[in-house]
Amino acid sequence: MSDPEPRPVRLTRAVLEEIRAEATRAYPHEACGALIGPAPGEVRETLALPNQDEDSPRTRFAVSPRDYMAVESAADARGVRLLGFWHSHPDHPARPSATDRRYAWEGLLTIVIAVERGTPRDITAWDVPGPDQPFRQLTLVAGAPEPASAPQEVSCPPS
Repeated sequence: MSDPEPRPVRLTRAVLEEIRAEATRAYPHEACGALIGPAPGEVRETLALPNQDEDSPRTRFAVSPRDYMAVESAADARGVRLLGFWHSHPDHPARPSATDRRYAWEGLLTIVIAVERGTPRDITAWDVPGPDQPFRQLTLVAGAPEPASAPQEVSCPPS
């Protein structure tokens, strides 16, 4: 069932800067990472993940099942949640593609950052409100104040 009024997605300043830095580092390939937080839409941490797509890393990204399970288990053990994933679009707009939709899961956020000639640009947030529905753009509040208590680091084993 779709949420009639989705909550805005809030990224802390540190998360925004980490996403921008990793997207820049990976250019001209797509970068990706996990979004972690205490509640839906409250992104307090990100963890860059290796792009496992070997065929077209410039236009596709893939998260290994091992990395997915490791991030989710580490988050659960700390009492926080895996909220979704972010990825970059090198030299393309910050909106999800048809391929992104095929692999998106209901209930998980998708954040897309455009990287133009190596420089991070627009960043957008999306969700999938139902199994056969298209992406829905969400309000993104980037650079939200840091929480009062510092987050603990989440790590996963290298792939």
